[in-house]
Amino acid sequence: MSDMTEQILFSGQVQGVGFRWTTQRIASRLALRGFVRNLPDGCVEAVVAGSAAGIQQLIAKLRERFGSGITDVQRQTLEGANDFAGFTIRK
Repeated sequence: MSDMTEQILFSGQVQGVGFRWTTQRIASRLALRGFVRNLPDGCVEAVVAGSAAGIQQLIAKLRERFGSGITDVQRQTLEGANDFAGFTIRK
């Protein structure tokens, strides 16, 4: 099973509600690598590397936890190698 890297943008009530911390915790449990950070426009960006199934599980668990607070999820596959050692929260 080969790894992939995706940029995922979450919109809605995703800042100030523990979203980054929850994302980091779930991603680490799923053995995903990358980072999550708040964006100035109120969205949260996650760059996630790992199995397609793991990335899908992360999104599903975040939707389950935050429900209607997430109004949109935009996903884009990123090309090229990644060198993430773990999953971190960036400022």
